[in-house]
Amino acid sequence: MRIGIIRTVGSPCRCAEAIVEGLKALGHTDLVVDSEEIEQHVTEMSACDLVIDHTDTYKGRGFFRPLVRLLLEVHGARIVGSEAKSCFLADDKIAAKSRLAEAGISTPPGIVINSNEWEIPSWLHPPLVLKPAFEHMSRGLRLAQTEVEAREMAGQLLESLKQPLLVESFIPGRELAVSLLEGPNGLEMLPPLEWRVNETGTKILSQAFKLIEPVGERREAMQANLTRDLQEELEPMTFRAFRALGLRDYARFDIRLSPGGTFFFLEANTTPSLEPLEALALSARWAGLGYPGLVERILSAALKRYQNQDTEGKKRVRIELPTGPVELEVPHGVHIPPPSSIELARLLDVTPDEDVLDLGCGTGLLSVAAARLGARCVAATDIDSKALDVTLSNAHHNGVGAKIRVRAGSWFEALEKGKDSFDVIIATPPQTPGPVPFGPRYGGWDGTKHLFRLIDSMSSFLKPNGRLWLLAISLANPSALWLRLKERFSDVSLVHETERPFTIKEYEAYATGLFDHFQNLRLMGCSEFREVSPGHYAFRNLFIRAKGYRTP
Repeated sequence: MRIGIIRTVGSPCRCAEAIVEGLKALGHTDLVVDSEEIEQHVTEMSACDLVIDHTDTYKGRGFFRPLVRLLLEVHGARIVGSEAKSCFLADDKIAAKSRLAEAGISTPPGIVINSNEWEIPSWLHPPLVLKPAFEHMSRGLRLAQTEVEAREMAGQLLESLKQPLLVESFIPGRELAVSLLEGPNGLEMLPPLEWRVNETGTKILSQAFKLIEPVGERREAMQANLTRDLQEELEPMTFRAFRALGLRDYARFDIRLSPGGTFFFLEANTTPSLEPLEALALSARWAGLGYPGLVERILSAALKRYQNQDTEGKKRVRIELPTGPVELEVPHGVHIPPPSSIELARLLDVTPDEDVLDLGCGTGLLSVAAARLGARCVAATDIDSKALDVTLSNAHHNGVGAKIRVRAGSWFEALEKGKDSFDVIIATPPQTPGPVPFGPRYGGWDGTKHLFRLIDSMSSFLKPNGRLWLLAISLANPSALWLRLKERFSDVSLVHETERPFTIKEYEAYATGLFDHFQNLRLMGCSEFREVSPGHYAFRNLFIRAKGYRTP
C-alpha cells in the first residue's frame, strides 16, 4: 500500500520520520507532505490507499489543523484516525468537556472566561490551571498558585492567544496517558502510562515537559500500576469517552487520578504522537506490540473500516430483461433504478448496429439494455461523476463495456454538433412540478421545463429516421407535452403506461406545499392524477415513442 503522511515542518514532533520507518519495515511506500502545502498536494494525497494526518499547526494555529483533514475528506481521501468533525470537537476543550460531562465522565471543575472581567466562583479555589480553549501540546498551559497570579496569567494569555480560557481546579494526584486502539476484537485499552510529574516537580505536563527529547528509555514515564478495581473502572470509562467524542481507530486521553480514586479526564488527543518513545508506542510495547506492529494495527483498523463502508454503501440489484438478467452494483449516492426505468428497459426496440444516446445514465441500466439488444455504440451522458463511473463499471460487469462510452455533461452539452448523431435517444428527465426549485427531481413550474428543452434541442443529434423513447409522468402537464411532441414529430405513440402510487407525505418531504401545487395544477388542467383513498393518490408513467423529427 501507499500511505500518505501529513506533517508540519518545524514542529517538534517527529512522527513522520518514525512512521516512514515503520512503513518500510512493513513493505509499504509513503508520500510525505507538509501541512502548509496541502492545497497543492491534496489530489495526490487522496490517491493514496490511506492517509495519516499528523498536522500540528496549520496557517500558524493549532485550532486550524482539522481543516487539513477536512480538505482531504472532501477530496475522498481515506483518513487513518478520527474524521475532521471529531477532531474539531476534541480540539475544542470547551465543547469536548461538555460532551464528556453529558456522557457521565468527570472533568476538572472550572469556568470559561473571554475577557479580563471575570469572577472566581466561591467553589473554585487555587491552585488553578489555565488552558487556552483551542491549543494543544500544552501551549499556553499555566498553573497559578493564587488568584492574583491567575488573573495576571489570564490577562497575558487572552492578549497573546486571542481565544477563550478554561480556568479549572488543579487536580492533584497521578497523571495518566491512556491510549485506545481498535483491534481485531474491537476497541482495546492499552496498558496506561504514568508520568512522574510529582517526582520532577512540574506538577503539570507543561509545554516544556512535552518538548523534552527522549533518549533511550524514558525515566519520566512508567507503566501505571493500577489496582484491578481501578483498571476495571477506567476501561469502560475510556470507551465511553471515545464514543462520546465520535473518535475512530486510535486516540489518547490525558487523565488525572485523584488521591481519592476519581478519574478526571483532562483532554482527548486525536493525533497522539507516534514517536517510538511517546505514550502510545510505549503502551503498545507493554501490550506486546512492537513499533511496526503498532503501525500495522492502526492501518488495519482504518482499512477494515473503509472496506466495511464500501460494502455497506453498495447495493446489488438483479433485473430480468428480455435479453437476460442484468446485475447492477449501485453505490451510495446513486439511485436504484425505479420500476418505471426497468419497464422502459424492457420496452426498448433497439436493433443491431444502431447508435444510441442515453441521456442521464444513472446506474447505466438503459445503456446496458440497449447494448444487449445489439446497439453498435451507446453514448451515456450524466453530470454526476459517480453515475458515469458506475455506468462504466456495470457495463463491463455485464459484458458490454466495449460498446458503451460515457460523456460528462448536461444533456446534449456533452456531445459535439455535426459529429454525434443517433438512431435512438432515450430520455428520463426530472419532471416533478413545483412552484420553486426544490432538488434534483424538479422539472419546472408544471414539470415540462426539461421535457421541452430536450424535445426542442435534439434536431442536431437525432438521425432523420431516428426515434425518441421518452419516459414521462402525468403529473407534468401531459396534454402540453403531447402537443409539443406532435409539433416536433410526425409519428407519436403511447406505447405503454403504468400507475405510480404516491402519498402526500412523500412529496411534502421534498418541499412544503408541493402537493397543494399539484392540486392547483390539476384544477388548471396541467396535471393528471387520481385519489385512490384518503391521503393516497396515483399518477401515470407514460412510455412514449416518437419518430420523424420535424426541424423547427
